[in-house]
Amino acid sequence: MVAKKKSIGRGPSAKIAKQVLKKRNQKLKAKDVADDAEAKFRKAGGYGKSVVSIWAAPKGGIENSPAYRKMLTRVELDEKGRPPPPEQRDGAPLKGGYPLHKYPVNVIVDGLRCVWLPDDWAQVLKNTGPGGVYHGWLSPEGKFFYHRNYKDTSGVEPHLGRKLTIKDGLNTLKRNLRNVVKPGADQTFLKECLTAAERKHVAPAKEFHFAVVSARRASTETGQHDIMIIEGHFQQVGIKPVWYVDEASLQEYKDLGCNAKVGGKLTPARNMALDDAKKKKIVCVQVSDDISKWWYYDCEKQKLGGEDHFKKANKALLGIKKHCVSPLAAAQFILAKMRSDPAKPHLGGVFPTGNAAMSIGGAEFAKEHFILGDFFVAEPASPCRFDNTMTLKEDYDFTCQHLKTHGSVLRCQRMMIQVKHATNAGGAVAARDSAGAKEKQNIAILQTKWPGVFSINGRRKAIAGSEVVMRWKRHYTSTPSAEVKAKVKGTITKGKKLKAVPKLLQTFSKMFPQDGVLRYTGKAAKAEYLNARCKKCNKQRVNNAIGMKYKDSNGVEKTYGYADLKYDIAGGRLELKKN
Repeated sequence: MVAKKKSIGRGPSAKIAKQVLKKRNQKLKAKDVADDAEAKFRKAGGYGKSVVSIWAAPKGGIENSPAYRKMLTRVELDEKGRPPPPEQRDGAPLKGGYPLHKYPVNVIVDGLRCVWLPDDWAQVLKNTGPGGVYHGWLSPEGKFFYHRNYKDTSGVEPHLGRKLTIKDGLNTLKRNLRNVVKPGADQTFLKECLTAAERKHVAPAKEFHFAVVSARRASTETGQHDIMIIEGHFQQVGIKPVWYVDEASLQEYKDLGCNAKVGGKLTPARNMALDDAKKKKIVCVQVSDDISKWWYYDCEKQKLGGEDHFKKANKALLGIKKHCVSPLAAAQFILAKMRSDPAKPHLGGVFPTGNAAMSIGGAEFAKEHFILGDFFVAEPASPCRFDNTMTLKEDYDFTCQHLKTHGSVLRCQRMMIQVKHATNAGGAVAARDSAGAKEKQNIAILQTKWPGVFSINGRRKAIAGSEVVMRWKRHYTSTPSAEVKAKVKGTITKGKKLKAVPKLLQTFSKMFPQDGVLRYTGKAAKAEYLNARCKKCNKQRVNNAIGMKYKDSNGVEKTYGYADLKYDIAGGRLELKKN
């Protein structure tokens, strides 16, 4: 069993709840005051004209103006409701900039800041002529700009003569992340949330291989922002993660400063990361490319029985101590729990949603639950690898492999991550389709490989039949239905023909084990392209070789499959060493 901390002080605290509610109410009050101030200013006619200078003082003074009241809703107020001084607000220049004591009377340093803004510029708020509020930017020379890329000189980019990118705001991102994970937060978390015995298993950063699996995200500003958030989190703790990306986007990731390599498609990239970690004999931690926060609720199981909603749970959450931590501390915590557990699980992870209200009514750790692919910790000794025939829900299958091979996994039910990939372009989102056909095809693979474990989740608000519930205790309690077998074989279902899945599960998996290692013998074939593809397979595991790209004799790009592998082994060009 996972060692349990003493329950003293691990329930909801009335003091913490009071502090949380005070801050929440303070924010709501500031918003109401800001709305009222703007409404009154507009009703009074504002400045009495459509356009007003940044040097025109508002009636009643700047601190009673709509812009100032708006600023109060965009900063962290102290106990008396006062904002930080201008130089400490996020909108202030990070270096240089126009002197704050010379700011125009109708300009206020904002509490927020765009991530593309150069370090010596300020983001500011300004009262408008009709009585409203504009946000804009103040140059190092003291000139106000309304737009980023407007065609005339009122745009920041035309003024600078170049396009601004996420690289211009890297220091902004770093500062923002320091505000999320406070100095000393990791040390406090590990000390308070692990027992003395568990802390002996806290591994240093060098014993982890942090791998970020990503694809087609480095060409858009939103994607670049997410990438730099991940990079920033790791940079704060002195780590440079390895990015496993698609070949076409490799240079774009490198241009952002990422330590990137070609990983190929999703499951081959995941397996490559696992293999890289195993070669180094260190722990593999895989991370999604759009996580913005890791946090942990330090509480024991709460008594929430008899309720069919989250009212009681949400009230309890107000008083529970919450630790915002780095990805390193999150991985260290999970690994320490894994290695302290007598069952010695080889895979650990986080709660699969960000809704803590769903978690606190249950056990703090789960042994047979699904491990989310967005953030997991895997021991190097495990032979388990991802199934390359799967394009979605591959983490469900990976969890089942670990349960079958090692007897348990470890899901930390109070560890949460904040992700947004349901709306992201690229990555796994690009593998889905609006009809849910690919989801259903991969579900069919799961139901065939793991009979009885997966059932359709009818409660989820998604395409019917595209989400599952995993219950490991039901393994082998039933057999796949004819409908499921039909989907795997690729027969027509509901008028649509699903892409056929080769019969790898029964035949090829026995002939060519996923963790088997290929060796190029040097025997030459008449066709040079055969020699070239066999050289690419040299020292590769089967699961990494399958799915790789090569060019045939006509220069046409092909995907290496099991039939190719069988042909190359039969021709004596490749040998397979089974582990």
